Amino acid sequence: MVLDQLLSERMVKTGLVGLIAGLAVYWLMHWRKTRKFPPGPLSLPIIGHFYLFKSTLLHEQIYEWTKKYGPVVSVAVGPFKFVMVNDIDTVQEVLVKKSTDFANRISSYSSDLFTDGGKDIALGQYGPTWRLHRKIASKALRQYMQGEDLEKRVHIALEKGIDTLKTEKEPFDPALHITSIVFNIICALCFGESYEFEDPEFRTIIDVEDSINEKLQSGLFLEDFIPLLRYFPTKNFQQFSVLVNELKAFMKKKFDEHKYSFDEGNIRDFTDHLIQARKEAEEEGKEDILEQLTETHLIQTLLDIFQAGIDTTRLTLRFALFHMAQYPNIQEKVHKEINEAVSGGRLPGMADRVNLGYTEAVLHESMRLAPVAPTGLPHVATCATKIGDYEIPKGTMVLINFWALHHDPHQWDEVEKFKPERFLSEGNKLGPKPESWLPFSAGRRVCLGETVAKPELYLIFAGLMQRFTVKFPDGVIPDLTPKGGMIVLYPPDHKLIFEDRSLKS
Repeated sequence: MVLDQLLSERMVKTGLVGLIAGLAVYWLMHWRKTRKFPPGPLSLPIIGHFYLFKSTLLHEQIYEWTKKYGPVVSVAVGPFKFVMVNDIDTVQEVLVKKSTDFANRISSYSSDLFTDGGKDIALGQYGPTWRLHRKIASKALRQYMQGEDLEKRVHIALEKGIDTLKTEKEPFDPALHITSIVFNIICALCFGESYEFEDPEFRTIIDVEDSINEKLQSGLFLEDFIPLLRYFPTKNFQQFSVLVNELKAFMKKKFDEHKYSFDEGNIRDFTDHLIQARKEAEEEGKEDILEQLTETHLIQTLLDIFQAGIDTTRLTLRFALFHMAQYPNIQEKVHKEINEAVSGGRLPGMADRVNLGYTEAVLHESMRLAPVAPTGLPHVATCATKIGDYEIPKGTMVLINFWALHHDPHQWDEVEKFKPERFLSEGNKLGPKPESWLPFSAGRRVCLGETVAKPELYLIFAGLMQRFTVKFPDGVIPDLTPKGGMIVLYPPDHKLIFEDRSLKS
């Protein structure tokens, strides 16, 4: 028995020594192959850097590593390795100076399910089809969501939302109310429709959208790197598939309704614009263009605009409202500015924007402190290239740490302080955009809806601030630490009180 125990202990020790030696050899060989690759902590086989992650969010953890490894850090999450860029100089190199080198997106089993094989704009591969759809979508957004058209759509949805908010007499979480306002704006753009707050279709689609985001936040699906599971999918992936198909079915239903009622002499909205683009290609006999404008492509483009128009806008507004409740002195300055600039009881419009610099600066500061897409969508190298002196092989995934840009003490003084003045120039006017403020990214893959999102956010936020004072319930000490992960940051769940300012003497 004693001899067996000694032999057993010796075998365990020998095995451990062998394992450690094997890992050391693996790491040394891997390091020699990639010694010109960006640096990062020691990555273990299979688990990558999981053993080093703390309780902080991944983008914050990686930013901490820049203190040791510099602004460009290589990271392994399980079997996947990527590069994270964390300061404005290298971000400008990746997104602007070498924008074509990093213009591709990742392609995975789950993303192909969502995009019907990459037929959308957000995750589509850089090339002729992507450029065509982006051009069509950009033209439609300029036509239907600028100037008076944008203001009209926002004001209609905002007035309906304000009426609903006024019915709440007790503290409540405003998430669904804000979502309803944003949902009606994007539905007016895409479908020429509006939904009531209690409409079951509105509630269903938002539940689906929220559930999809929750699934994506959990990280990579096992099916993405274990092909066998695609034939025997996990319960998590089965649920994801059902949700995705439900959302795509909603888009197809709306597209089909427009297709059957389409009138070339009366282009009503974004969906009609997409249908018209295909009909023009048919009339001109452009077969190569028609192959890029299939119904699946068009529905995917519609889905891109719909999702992007809802998610980032509603989350940004929720953060801004919580910040106003947290800083009542700043909210009071916003109220004062709106009172002086906007008269007659009308909602703030685009013409008032020049006189509401502090109000918009508050919104920008909220977006700095709480970027709702902290790393944006992944970029992929289209060719072998470099970031600084580091070699980046073709196909390498590169992420931009926008959260790090917005919290860089070399770019922002008093980085954790809510300080709208940092965005103002002389005369309390909104100043030039700071270089390290990039909530919409930059370069070739810059957010398609940036030119719409900025004025839309301004109109909604200014309108809500004109009509309400927002407060936390008495005795509540709020913790505004964001939830979520690299893909999306969510505001915490808090109840607010909306005081109707029109009732004040």
